[in-house]
Parts: sequence; structure tokens; C-alpha cells
Amino acid sequence: MKREPMARAPSLSRGLDVIEILAKNSEELSFTEILQALNIPTSSLWRVLQILRERGYVHFDERRRTYRVGFQFLYMGNILMNGFGYRSLAREYLKRLAEESGETTELDVRIRDQLVLIDMVEGAEAVRLYSHPGSVIPYFHATAPGKVYLAHMKKERLQRGVQRLGLPRLTIHTIHELEQLEKEIDDVKARGYAYDFEELREGVCRISAPIYDRENKVLGCFTIACPSFRLAKNGTKKDDLGLLVKKIAFEFSKEHGRL
Repeated sequence: MKREPMARAPSLSRGLDVIEILAKNSEELSFTEILQALNIPTSSLWRVLQILRERGYVHFDERRRTYRVGFQFLYMGNILMNGFGYRSLAREYLKRLAEESGETTELDVRIRDQLVLIDMVEGAEAVRLYSHPGSVIPYFHATAPGKVYLAHMKKERLQRGVQRLGLPRLTIHTIHELEQLEKEIDDVKARGYAYDFEELREGVCRISAPIYDRENKVLGCFTIACPSFRLAKNGTKKDDLGLLVKKIAFEFSKEHGRL
């Protein structure tokens, strides 16, 4: 259906155009790229972007001088998800996972080039970690949920992402070479779950498995987070917890997805 002209609210129409083009592009866009794509006056685009930035709907990267969709949409999305019961449904599984593991459990989702912790439940033996709902992690290669998402990418896209974002070494345990990361991703695919051992932050380990939506796409990850002293890298507990989070994630996907 053809859109009717928005003569009465041109600024609103332009703002929505900006949001839509940022949302549809997998990469951040510069001011010039947005201007060329929308073909609107420079001064108008500048004012629209300023308002969207102030309200949190657009984020501006000072270093790269680029724009992307802001996290205000995550807040609005959480309201929407709660309305449809998604978060509350997931929370029941997080509680079970926390009860059976005794550790902290998380619901992590991907928002463009970042991971966002949506919800968290602490088990009986949980140790207070650094994360909290709303925490943002921009490093997919250094986290278990990030590796889950990477395992669902085509190899070419993974390589392009690494070329664009790099593999910064955050701790002495962080994977920082593409060949090593690709081998790790192959292991994630074979196991059906991922883990990181102090790769993002010293003293913290995570184990994650994917949950799927009704289109069989990755909706998010169920994650167990625990202190490293309880999870030896070559011990059996990591495998026990890996199988547990995989099982709970599968049950959620079977009930609410298309598995």
C-alpha cells in the first residue's frame, strides 16, 4: 500500500525515515550517508538527529562519527515484550535454571553489534557479579552468548564483522585471532552451547545456549554466570552446566518456538 503524504507532520515523517534507515542497515551510518539516502535538507536532518539523540532513540559514536538506533528502543521493546508475555515466560525458565544450577542465570539478546542483558535470576549459591539487567557488552568474541550468535552467522559475515570490529584482547584469556575463534565457533556448533572462561572479565565465567522464536531464529540466549573458582576449564562441571542450560533452552524453544 502506498503511503499518503505526511504534509501535516513533516518533521515526524523525517524522524521515522531516519529511524527506519538506521534500523534496516546492519552497519552504522555517517551523517552524509543518511543525508544521501533520504535526500532531505541538511539543516532538517541535523535537527531531527539532535532530537532523536536527546531522547535516546539514536546513538552517536563520537569516535567513528556514525549513528545507530539507540537503546530507548530496547526499553520500549521490553514494555512490548512484557505485554506479550515473552520476558515473563522466559523468566520461569531462568528460575528453573537458577534452582538447578545454584548460580546466576541471564537472558541475553543481541541488539545490532552489542549484547544486552535483559533479565537475571540469582540462584541459592550465586555470587554477586558485575552485570545487571540493562548491561551492554560490545564484544561477541569474548562472551558465551556472543559466541552463540556468531555460531549462527555465515562464515563470510563473521569474517566481515571481525574485520570491522576487530578482536580486542580484554584479558589474557580472550580469543584474539580469527583462526582460533573459528575453531571455537565450530566447537559451539558441535556442542549446542558455548562458554567463556574469564575472557571478558577476570574471575567470571559464562555458559550459554540459544533459544529460538517461531521462525526458528535465535531469539536470545539463556546463560549461567558463575565465578571462575567454581568452574575449572577442564573439569566436568562446565559440561554438566552446559548440558543443563542447553536442556532448559531447548524446552523453552520447543514450547514457544518451532522446535
